[in-house]
Parts: sequence; structure tokens; C-alpha cells
Amino acid sequence: MSVAHGVHERIYRSLLKLYPADFRAGYADQMVQLFSDQLRDQGPGRSWLKAVGDIPGSAASERLRRNRTVAHSMTLAPTLSSRLLGALGILGGFVLLAAFAVDFSASNNDVRLILFNLGAIAVVLTVHRVQSSAGSRLALAGALPALFFNALNMFPIVRQVALPGEPLVPGFVWIVVAGFMWLSDLWFGLVTLRLGIVSRIGALALIIGSFFAFVGMDIVGVNENGTLLNAVIMTGLAVHGMGWILLGLDVALRRRAAPVAS
Repeated sequence: MSVAHGVHERIYRSLLKLYPADFRAGYADQMVQLFSDQLRDQGPGRSWLKAVGDIPGSAASERLRRNRTVAHSMTLAPTLSSRLLGALGILGGFVLLAAFAVDFSASNNDVRLILFNLGAIAVVLTVHRVQSSAGSRLALAGALPALFFNALNMFPIVRQVALPGEPLVPGFVWIVVAGFMWLSDLWFGLVTLRLGIVSRIGALALIIGSFFAFVGMDIVGVNENGTLLNAVIMTGLAVHGMGWILLGLDVALRRRAAPVAS
């Protein structure tokens, strides 16, 4: 088994932590073996596309099934806003990953990037609401830069879609804004990991993905097609998208504590 094959398996096994512990105990080894066979027969692209399409939904189903029998009298279902914002975050992560399987036209790619930024903003808002009780100042310090720079990065794309004939924002300005966006996402991931309220795997994926996305920007001159570094960078972008999906899934399914009767 190659080193890359082993790395794919370890990442996949980590994602299985989305499932309840009793489910993992019974099925994790078989699922990893099936994924390993798919890697060998179909390659990483198709294998990950299947995994990304299957894991969030099936893990959510298992969690919901388990939740129906565990402490329902002590918790309430997620709010509608949490579900909607979490779902938007999951969508944003998926459209980022979709570029690995679909060749988007320029106009469709602009819409894809807007959805990605909107999804990131939605997850940051919802995660901050959950985390603020554990460390309000730190949670706010993690959320504000990510909100600001994702919105700022989205602005010229929206402008380009709305006013296609207008001059574009200078390239170097866009690069600087994008660089700050990746760094703010990384910082948000670090804060989320430190507070430990929502998915630590999602936060870690966001940290790793943001780091490689920043390193891979053309401004540093290392993003050359066909190189090992380029493959690492592209993997980082995929991991970044998975981070938003995992965090969005967490907040969309997270049950609230029921109010205590006085």
C-alpha cells in the first residue's frame, strides 16, 4: 500500500467519527476496507466524491436514530435557523469540493464561489452562537475576522456577476483579500478547536485546509500543475471544504439543552 493510499485511509477513518461509537464499533473496519478497495479500483477522485456524498447523510441518519432513544426529555431539537445555516454551510463545502469533479464555466464558477463564501459565513455565525457561552471574547475574536474577510472576498465576485461590463477589482487586491480570508478561516478553526464545543475534526480540517490553501496561492509561486506540492495543495482545499461540511453538519444536528423548570 502506497503512502498516499494510507493517508487517504486515515483521513477517511477520522471522518467515521461522525457516526455514533456503537455504529463505528460494528462497521468502521468494513467501511474502511470498502473505501480502500474503491481507492485501488477507481482512484481517489471518484472514491472521495462517493464518500463525501454518503458520509454526512448516513452519519446524520445514525445520529438522529440514536438521539431518539437517548435523553430526548432533556434536550430540544435544533432551531430552524441552526438547521438552515448549517445546511448552507454544508452546501458551501460541497460546492468547493465539486470543482474536483465538475469543470465549471466562468459564470457558474462565480456562483460556486459565492455559495462557498455564504456557506462559510453561515457556519461561522452558527458556531459562534454555540461557542459564545464557553468563551465569549475568544469566540467573538475568532468569528469576526472570518465573517469580515469571507464577505470581503465575496464582494468583487458578486459585483462581477451583477455588473459584468464593469472593470474588475485589481488582481493584486483580490489576492491580498483572499490571503486574509484563508488566514482568518485558519484562525477561526484554531479558536473552534481550542473551545472544543463543536466538531474538533471539522475545526482541524479547516485549519489544515486553510493553511495549504494559503501556501498554495499563486502569489508565492509554488502552485505549479503536476507537482507533488500542487497535489498537496489541492488535497488541502478538499480538506478545507470537508471542514465546513463537518461543522455545518454539527450545528445543524446539535440538540439544545431544554430549559430547566423553576
